[in-house]
Amino acid sequence: MTSTDPARADEPQTITAVTRRDIFTYLRGISRPWWGKMDEVAFLEGLYDLDQPPAGDSQLPTVRADIQQHRFNNEDLPDDWIFEDPRLELSHGPDEVLLTFLARMVHPEVAADSGEAIKHVEELNLLLGPDGWGLRPYEFFSGRPLYTPVRVPPSGPLVPLPLEDEDTGKLDLVLGQTFSLLDSAGEESARDLLRTAVLTLRRDGGFFNPIPGDNWTDATYEAVLTVERELLPTCTPEVKEVVWRTLQSVLIQLRRIDVQDLVVEGDIRPLPNIAPDWRTQAAAPATPTVRGLRLSFSTTEFDVTRRDFTDLEIRGSQDNSGFHYLYDTRASRMITDFVLDDRPQVATLCSVTIIKKGDTFTPRIKFWKKDKKKAGEVPTTQTMPDTGTTRAVKAIVDTGEVHENFWKVINFLQSCTGLSTPGGSLQLVAGDEAQLAQLLTGQDRTMVLGAVRTAIGGGLTEEDIRLISNRKEQLKRFERLLTEPEYFRQEESLATTRGAEAVWQAFFEANQWIFGYGLNLIACESINDGKLERITTGANIFGGAGKRIDAIMRSKGLISSMLFCEIKTHDTELLSNTPYRVGVYQPSKELGGGVAQVQKTASKAQQLISSQLLTRIYEDDGTPTDVELSTTRPRQVVVIGSLREFTHNGAVNPEKMSSFELYRTSIQDVEVITFDELYERACFIVEDH
Repeated sequence: MTSTDPARADEPQTITAVTRRDIFTYLRGISRPWWGKMDEVAFLEGLYDLDQPPAGDSQLPTVRADIQQHRFNNEDLPDDWIFEDPRLELSHGPDEVLLTFLARMVHPEVAADSGEAIKHVEELNLLLGPDGWGLRPYEFFSGRPLYTPVRVPPSGPLVPLPLEDEDTGKLDLVLGQTFSLLDSAGEESARDLLRTAVLTLRRDGGFFNPIPGDNWTDATYEAVLTVERELLPTCTPEVKEVVWRTLQSVLIQLRRIDVQDLVVEGDIRPLPNIAPDWRTQAAAPATPTVRGLRLSFSTTEFDVTRRDFTDLEIRGSQDNSGFHYLYDTRASRMITDFVLDDRPQVATLCSVTIIKKGDTFTPRIKFWKKDKKKAGEVPTTQTMPDTGTTRAVKAIVDTGEVHENFWKVINFLQSCTGLSTPGGSLQLVAGDEAQLAQLLTGQDRTMVLGAVRTAIGGGLTEEDIRLISNRKEQLKRFERLLTEPEYFRQEESLATTRGAEAVWQAFFEANQWIFGYGLNLIACESINDGKLERITTGANIFGGAGKRIDAIMRSKGLISSMLFCEIKTHDTELLSNTPYRVGVYQPSKELGGGVAQVQKTASKAQQLISSQLLTRIYEDDGTPTDVELSTTRPRQVVVIGSLREFTHNGAVNPEKMSSFELYRTSIQDVEVITFDELYERACFIVEDH
């Protein structure tokens, strides 16, 4: 009954029963019947010979009559009868029979439209991929694709989409796919690293340091591979790169292109099991216990490798002796020595004595080695002159007699430009920004500014502070305009000229610095310190009103070049909603129009002044200025839309993203920048991140 090619009927079956079951489950769940816009008999006529006698003891002459009797007359067969009917060979027959049936389902005569067909093909290919099959368009019928089954490289174990951050079971399959690919490639070291590893996805958390074009944002992820701690030494940079390259290829196929890097970490050892009666089983305490409290032996040492200096302060004695000392406020004890290094036999310490002269304090430094010999061995002892205590000293260097020259050397090294000294400067008065702000509150403005100049060693002016403060405020406003629709509508209602574009026009007019550094990081400014929006054709800036351009600027340099800019809105669509072909999206009407508009404006403006290499700029009323511009091939920019258009549920649509990138990189002389890209560049200017 089937139309299978006899020469291919004996080929081994590669589409497994599991895949067939999943395909039938999917087809049962779609909104329209498997025969689509046709009726069942007409659909099956294109695949099977329905005029053959039916199998078994049927009294009907043909298969066609048998289907009509049971489906339309008796109505005793369900809609999905074909999936289990042995005569159609869909569940147990050759691969070709099932594949031909699926290709028929997405034929233009069956599918409602090309969009429906594309959706079904995408889902079916995900199910067929692990068994090495897929549907691909091979020609077009009335402008719509016709699909045929083709062999494809097996995609490995099937991971249902979407792949969420917390899907531990799916992530384990992803790790298994990576393991299998590394094994096939002969990468044994990288493969063995994954054998007992665990894969998780972790949001970057805002600690990214964006460089233009590096794809890192606050929404990107890193893959975290947790391995046995003993295996960490085997994870060399070369092995990590091999693992990441393979893992990234798997994640991209699973639509997780937001994962940008791989981090390898050691596992956390489990805590020991403790018996309920551990107190009675524990060894006797090494220090005396009084009334249930353990008394630790008193020490005046401070371990700088483990403790925070903010716990220390200078205190004076209560007996008016003039003696001052460092005091640990957390441990409530005096500190005389700082432990720089602690080893089994010898510890390195720095003894500090505070000497007060007048209203200032001067530290005396003594470096010494503590002799930590085992019990029974007699170490060398020495009485420390500053405290009178006896210490087991192995070696000692006292700077007390030359402390002034010692501090001269330290101060010289710290003042050397380009010489990095370990650690940072310590503040004895203000420990954080809140304390500093509290100290400066109510102080004279001139005094504060002078103190800041002294601290940073530069000519900071009030204008500098105002400029930095204003740009940070405008950066926050930029972000709100991009991300808060209600705030944007409020700004739109206050604009003198209605419309979303008017909001952005007014914002960029007031913040030309964003364009000045944001367009390919070439410094630009407005023409003759005027507005961005200017008239360029008719009575215009090149000769006196005519067609306006949203922004015309000049580059900053010995010779200025022209730059024309067309400003749309952040909500303007970049691509059409429906694909032009499978995986191909065309630019939206607004994007294409914006590019054409800025090209036309630049072309007309250039025609007006084509006879000169340099041209003078005029005010709108015809008054000449002292600004001259180069008229050779002016730059053209369109600011439009947002890359968020290509994201859905936190994942980026790779087909849309690639369609957009291919379009904008192919346009000669016109740069297309999205509003969110412009915002990130503004962040880089103001906050250096």
